[in-house]
Amino acid sequence: MKLYLKVTPDEYELPVAVAENRKVLAEMVGTTPEYVSSQISKKSKGWCVVNIVDEDENK
Repeated sequence: MKLYLKVTPDEYELPVAVAENRKVLAEMVGTTPEYVSSQISKKSKGWCVVNIVDEDENK
């Protein structure tokens, strides 16, 4: 599973918004899914994707 995050642009990177897809995250923060993707691909501060591995799903 992937989680898309908008985080604080500082050393702590505290979560501001978390969603399961870029469209929902974009709606939460008032932007477009394309902008979210662009910021993540540029590795801009304040945006990231986290891959979550669920051990139970792999069995």
